[in-house]
Amino acid sequence: MSTMPALTQPAGSLTNTRPAGSGSVQLSLFPYPRPATRHPLDVHAISIPARAFTGDFYFVHRADHRLLFALGDVAGKGLSAAVVMAMIQEELERTSCDDPAANMMRLHTFLKPLIPANKFATVVVGYVDQDGTVRLANAGHCPPLLIHADGRIEEIPSTGPVIGVLSSSQWRTFETTLRRGETLVLYSDGAVEARSPNGEEFGVRRLAAALNGETSQKIAVSALEAVNCHSGDKREDDLTLLVIRR
Repeated sequence: MSTMPALTQPAGSLTNTRPAGSGSVQLSLFPYPRPATRHPLDVHAISIPARAFTGDFYFVHRADHRLLFALGDVAGKGLSAAVVMAMIQEELERTSCDDPAANMMRLHTFLKPLIPANKFATVVVGYVDQDGTVRLANAGHCPPLLIHADGRIEEIPSTGPVIGVLSSSQWRTFETTLRRGETLVLYSDGAVEARSPNGEEFGVRRLAAALNGETSQKIAVSALEAVNCHSGDKREDDLTLLVIRR
């Protein structure tokens, strides 16, 4: 797909761009067309496969006054990981439950009989409500980062095991509030495990320091540029970022 020029879109629209030759996919979700008393969310995602097939996935869907989201990674590489990723992506389209932990269980139950014993996925699923309430479940994935208005960055830990493995798996739902001027960042391990020429990982601390900007797109691009600078623009793993700003 050829490079598309930057566009100013009306509220509520959606833009997909794929810069020529880069293999990247960027998604911008512009604010809800809501009355002034309802505060819109500014959302941007970047997903860059390391090879022809990717095991990373993300999902964003606006339902009524709620933004549903997910981001995850299928273990392994190549076509087999991409097939599992596609199955998860399709199942996420059916997301409707108010409880992220229950959604995670449904996703796990769907996936477990369909994948080989050596396959699993890490994933975060959740939603942001119109009042800023965030509820999510984290199945062994990289801890999402909550950037507070005062600059503090909080890590949200795992709330249960990876999906697709253990029959007795359970997850709990984590709840917090995304206030105006605050940002939630989800990312895959391709960001924090990117290595410098001398083999040093980028890490969560560097990622947190790179989350700069007044919009979700600027924050995502700032993080990507920092990762690329650290790694010398070499990519060994898929990299996905999802930034949700209120």
